[in-house]
Amino acid sequence: MPGHKAIRGTHLYSFLFYGIIIATFAIGGLIFWGVRDFRKDVATVAIQNSTRGMAGAIQMLVNAVAMSDSEVALQDVDSLEPAYLRKTLKQLFKQQPALSGVLVSDGQGLVYALTRQDRTYREWVPQPEDRSRISWNTLLPDGKEKPFVPAHAGGEERLNAKLSEEYRNLRPGLVNWSSSYRLYKQGESWITASVLLPVENSDSSVMVSFVMPVDVIVNQLSHAEHGVADNIFIYWDSGKLMEVPLATSGKVAGERARKAVTPDKAVNPAIRQAGELLASDAVVKDSAFHFSVHDTVWWAYLEPLSVFGDSMYIGVTMPQRVVLSTLTSDHFIVMAGMVLVIMSGVALLLLKKNRERIEAMGRRHDMVNTPEDVLRLIAEGESSKLEFKQTMRFNLKAGKNGKEIEQANIKTIAAFLNSDGGTLLVGVADNGAVTGLDADAFESDDRALLHFNNLVNQYVGAEFAAYVNTMVLEVQGKKVLRAHCVPAGTPAFFRKGQAEEFYVRSGPASRPLSLSQFHEWLQNR
Repeated sequence: MPGHKAIRGTHLYSFLFYGIIIATFAIGGLIFWGVRDFRKDVATVAIQNSTRGMAGAIQMLVNAVAMSDSEVALQDVDSLEPAYLRKTLKQLFKQQPALSGVLVSDGQGLVYALTRQDRTYREWVPQPEDRSRISWNTLLPDGKEKPFVPAHAGGEERLNAKLSEEYRNLRPGLVNWSSSYRLYKQGESWITASVLLPVENSDSSVMVSFVMPVDVIVNQLSHAEHGVADNIFIYWDSGKLMEVPLATSGKVAGERARKAVTPDKAVNPAIRQAGELLASDAVVKDSAFHFSVHDTVWWAYLEPLSVFGDSMYIGVTMPQRVVLSTLTSDHFIVMAGMVLVIMSGVALLLLKKNRERIEAMGRRHDMVNTPEDVLRLIAEGESSKLEFKQTMRFNLKAGKNGKEIEQANIKTIAAFLNSDGGTLLVGVADNGAVTGLDADAFESDDRALLHFNNLVNQYVGAEFAAYVNTMVLEVQGKKVLRAHCVPAGTPAFFRKGQAEEFYVRSGPASRPLSLSQFHEWLQNR
């Protein structure tokens, strides 16, 4: 992150040394203050992780639509002309049967929209001189156009205001989920997922909002790995919620899974109680909370899906006994504390024995933030944590841009994420000469960063964006892109079409693993 300074050298050793001591006292404090507080912390962490896991599962929906490697994937927008958008979006609809509509907008509001209507499409084309005036056309299978007037006509100014507000608050690489009733006034039956995409040959970007029935989220959550989550639901600002049937439970089915209801109409008693507390503002939405149902303590937590504002949430409830089944004995907790003290002592001895190695590790993990840092790193040469790439997209041998160059860069990123992290310097030749990004011909530094981040989202996944920090530095009068990676918490696959490849660092190179080698990697991790 910008402004962050890595812990280095002796500071890293001191941090670990005193961290172990502080952690030991902290655990002792937990035992001293009692089982009740300890159980509360465990339950809070468990339900937060479970809820965030559910939120991560539906974020993959956007990758499946916008970040795929299909021929019509919306990696960027070549033109804002209605004819181009109509053709591109029609092809996208054919490949994505769950997609119901796509809205393209910018800071002034709607630019173009296309929705699916059985065998026909409905097209929205705002007038350039006045966005509040929209031409609506039905696109018939025979290629003819037929004007129509929608039931929601008259709300164009509110629509443009909503879209422009979302556009201003959205950032590249982020996904904003929203209930599209704010756009269509059709209740919580439809949802939108909005992302920013660059416009070809321009420094600007547009917001593309994918419209889907809420059934898509319900189905994704129903079949996702739910861990300790006993019940899952979707919650809206309006105070309504929707219960999600788990694929193995069959607790909720039929219309109930596709219709948002007030909490008092929820079938599951735990979800009903949680929803009533949320609707009455008796609890804080951004904190885990507990309540009782039939003499059983339940925990609930909401994870927002919206980047700004409070529109949609994923909610999870679980009984407290699920995470505390092995911690019901006070004697067990005391014994665990004693074992922890012994283990901490052993860890301190091992730490002291490996002091030199740890200090060296701290130096290798320095974040590169200045031109001087880049030159120092270049002088060290390529290694398992450092790689040079001369260009981001331009193939010097072929004399034109090539996807093979982009893919080579992102394979390195994936390998860093799956290993111990590292730094990629784009604009530096293999021999260490600073060549810059001139050959890539980006209009600006922001454009270069946006393009690189979109490549990471496309080939690896938007959920890994938090593990990659990028910035452009001027070194010896040349622009160099620095991408610093930290190890990811989950395997990062390089996706090319339907194929998936798994890379790790092996010395100064990125090496693909076979299936058996990947299995061994998982066991070691």
